[in-house]
Amino acid sequence: MGLSVGGLGSGLDVAGMTDMLVAAERTPKQQRIDKQMQEVEVSLSAYGQVNSSMSEMQDMFEEFDEEEVFLSKKAVSSENDYLKVSAESHAQNGNYSIEINQLAQSHRLVSANGLDADPSASLGDGELVFSLGSESMTVTIDPAKSSLKDVVDAINNANGNPGINATTITIGDQAHIVFTSDKTGAANTITIDASNANGDLATLGFDPADPTANPDMDQMQEALDAEILIDNFLTATSDTNEFDNVIDGVKLNVEKLTGTIGGGRDDIDIKKVDITISNDTAKAKGAVESFTESYNGFLEMVEEMSKYDVEEKTGGPLVGDSITRSFIGQMRTLMNSPVDVNGEKFYLSDFGVTTTREGVLEIDDDMLDDALDENFAAFNQFFASENGFLKEVDKLMDSYVGREGTLTNREESLEGQKRRLEDDQRELDRRMEAYEERTYKQMSAMDAAIYKMNNELNTMMSLLVF
Repeated sequence: MGLSVGGLGSGLDVAGMTDMLVAAERTPKQQRIDKQMQEVEVSLSAYGQVNSSMSEMQDMFEEFDEEEVFLSKKAVSSENDYLKVSAESHAQNGNYSIEINQLAQSHRLVSANGLDADPSASLGDGELVFSLGSESMTVTIDPAKSSLKDVVDAINNANGNPGINATTITIGDQAHIVFTSDKTGAANTITIDASNANGDLATLGFDPADPTANPDMDQMQEALDAEILIDNFLTATSDTNEFDNVIDGVKLNVEKLTGTIGGGRDDIDIKKVDITISNDTAKAKGAVESFTESYNGFLEMVEEMSKYDVEEKTGGPLVGDSITRSFIGQMRTLMNSPVDVNGEKFYLSDFGVTTTREGVLEIDDDMLDDALDENFAAFNQFFASENGFLKEVDKLMDSYVGREGTLTNREESLEGQKRRLEDDQRELDRRMEAYEERTYKQMSAMDAAIYKMNNELNTMMSLLVF
């Protein structure tokens, strides 16, 4: 009790009696609130676990969709160091032979004559016009800022630089400027017009149409497209080392040249690279296994929370719960319902997935493997089409855990009960505080009255003494 200790007059235990009366008044009401709050919180916890499990399965279905696991293709390269391959879901199965005749490379130029590396020396002034493919930029060199470093910095930091990098190679007191394109491909050649420049800057001109015209500039590396030969018949080129959709739905990344002895290739033993595009049955099977494991885990969780202990006469939070029972019943119906695939009806069991009497999913690996190998298209349609099995399961789950779902509404109702009980608790605390204060005052008044009466009695008794 938060009030001061009483009983200082008659010896009456005012504080203790007040506590007893308050406890007697509070206990039945507090017990009711505590019991109801515990029931609500246990139910919320149980439904929260059910909701979480269903939502996790829905997230898994979304991941299946994003990764197109039931349409996935497996792309294999016989020589991954030479050629890496990937395939999209619409790629057709097939085998291809690839010869890599040329890798894409960027254009690179170098000033042939040594330039003065002295930071105080001027290379001249004027304009340098750079072009890379169809883009160009003009760099103006001021006489006051025309050292080797100034010129290189001006090129690299120029507004609208299309992708030309300038660096220096210094040997002794002589330096050379190296110009490199950051883009590969035959079309991405560097052109330098130095006709409006003076001094050493005037020696930096270069025309890719006539690369030997200016003896003061050398071509260190030619701008080249990558080139491959497909099935010893079709030649394809790319301005990068990536070939996208040359084979429909297939991406090729070439990294080394194939070739024969004397061909100037990277490895004389590799004449070609074989690639294979096929259905990714392992990925599709893994998705079915993941769903089976998740759903069986859900059933196990619900079963555990639905147990009833006969001896203890206590049950789990989902004993007799109609929501989970209804969902599991609807799932059983779906698992035994056909899906139309191009006019033919298929069942989950046709793909090696069956249910026990308890509704647990089981997989016959051999039957599932056979279905994946022999009828992958039907497998995909059954599981992943708009009216397929997993879409229907997802819709069913959404009717429970979606915004207006049955389970969502039940949780919101329980949250409302919890808020009302919290309000009841605050109101009870307020009332008990007021009741305690009133009771304490009443008991204190009674204590004072007894004290006064005792004093008066003692006075009267003293007058009767002879």
